[in-house]
Amino acid sequence: MLGSLEFVDLYGEKGRFWHQTFLYCEPLTQRSARHEWKIHPHRHQHITQLFVVTEGGVDVQFDDEHHHIEAPALLYIPDGVMHGFDWQSHSQGTVLSVASPMLRQVEQNIGGSVEALAEAFVLPITANYRSPLQTICLAIQQEANTASLHQSNMLQALLQQLLIVMHRMQPARSEEGSLSKPERKLRQFQQLIRQHFTEQHKVAWYAQQIGVSQAHLNQICQQHFQSNALALIHNVLISEAKRFLIFSDTAVAEIAERLGFTEPGYFNKFFKRYTGLSPAVYRRQSQG
Repeated sequence: MLGSLEFVDLYGEKGRFWHQTFLYCEPLTQRSARHEWKIHPHRHQHITQLFVVTEGGVDVQFDDEHHHIEAPALLYIPDGVMHGFDWQSHSQGTVLSVASPMLRQVEQNIGGSVEALAEAFVLPITANYRSPLQTICLAIQQEANTASLHQSNMLQALLQQLLIVMHRMQPARSEEGSLSKPERKLRQFQQLIRQHFTEQHKVAWYAQQIGVSQAHLNQICQQHFQSNALALIHNVLISEAKRFLIFSDTAVAEIAERLGFTEPGYFNKFFKRYTGLSPAVYRRQSQG
């Protein structure tokens, strides 16, 4: 059984993902309409989200990518991916929030690749999959909202059905197989950054996790991004800091703590080195 998982800003709302509700399902309108259909860019830790959109459409941001999506479509957003939404008013659908460790376990149970679930993607929902997806989402919502015997087992079984349907919807993902070994290592590195950037790990730690030397990791980053590995880590930290400063009233000292800085003064120097502005000045100019 999963313990409570701290998550950051589920649509700007702090909370905990308790083990009794490690799989949570709600109508798309429940939060989106409350926020006037616009959700500022944010990311989650330990939570993966699936949006089954049946009516309307959305302009969505995944990290630095922007997409315009018309229903019906399925949006898959793993933990650590920055995402924001500008929904068409009165869009309809279902939002599923799942503790990522549980989702990865279910994926392994059906013989799937956990790496295949490391990136955000969008799938059009064809007519033959629309009804099965809606049926599964309704069953998950009913099960999650009713205390029943073996509830957690039933939710996992329903999630397994959902993942199988999702995989059946996916065209053959030849791109992954065509990637070179360095490109695959780079993708692993980027995913690890999204998951662990608040922990202030050194480059050597990331290199060890993906099975390469620190020098080789830097070489791969230079070849593809003309930046070293440390710069890529810092870019994610700066992007997250900017999000907090622009879209929240969180105190600078608390932002520093959330991002893994032990001293607010060090965070201020770090931020100014990359942006030329202190966090307070950046917030004032961005919100002005």
